[in-house]
Amino acid sequence: MNKEQLFEFHVRNNWFKISRYYNQVAAQHGMSFSWGFILLNIEKEGTPSTSLGPKMGMEPTSLSRTLKNMEENGLIYRKADKFDKRKSLVFLTPDGIGKRKVARDVVLNFNEKLYATLPKTKVKAFFEVMERLDITLNELLEENKFEEKLMEK
Repeated sequence: MNKEQLFEFHVRNNWFKISRYYNQVAAQHGMSFSWGFILLNIEKEGTPSTSLGPKMGMEPTSLSRTLKNMEENGLIYRKADKFDKRKSLVFLTPDGIGKRKVARDVVLNFNEKLYATLPKTKVKAFFEVMERLDITLNELLEENKFEEKLMEK
């Protein structure tokens, strides 16, 4: 089996290209891909910084450094949660809201281009395959977790 027949080759290869594309466009607006993705995941009523890491697939140290840079650049601010002072909520500044709109437009534009070039049946098949991939990966991760626990005993 050659690499072109492996799922992960195509997923990784295309994700790398998508990431490069988003970074190129983001750089034109003084941002990075990860900044744009974080901006898109911050809710109006604030988002706990701890919930951003799993959504982003970022390690806490890296996320913390990125949030600090975004705060220094005036895109976000943090505030202690009203009910649990140990929790920090992340909010968008007016500049952050503007950059969020840019990020949203870039993502929508990219998706519109794909939808325009692919037949609906191919799009439907793609999402079905990705959903099956997600299910399979969740199953494999659960199996691995179970096997790790057995090995600990």
